[in-house]
Amino acid sequence: MSELRKYIVEFLKVLAHPTRLEILDLLKNSEQNSSEIQNLLNRSQSTVSKHLSMLFENNIIDFEKKDNTKYYKIKNSDIFTLISNINVIVGNVYKEKFKDIRDVDVYDILS
Repeated sequence: MSELRKYIVEFLKVLAHPTRLEILDLLKNSEQNSSEIQNLLNRSQSTVSKHLSMLFENNIIDFEKKDNTKYYKIKNSDIFTLISNINVIVGNVYKEKFKDIRDVDVYDILS
């Protein structure tokens, strides 16, 4: 495996977690500190800290310190183009499956 491919795999692994995607979604429009993120996501301090660290270490987010508080922000907004493209691809790949789910009658599920 090429060196670049290894980085791509690691980068995609970082994105492959619901909490990290939720954090990115929160940071899409504004900077947030870890306490704000914890409250908005209803996650523990340790969980948020772990995910922020992973995003930071992989150059997806950055932070600015203001009065001893770190405010996290998106480092490169192109990440949202990538996420949007993934959403389109996954939607197309699973279109039939999603259609089948919509067509299932709620009574069929409950019986």
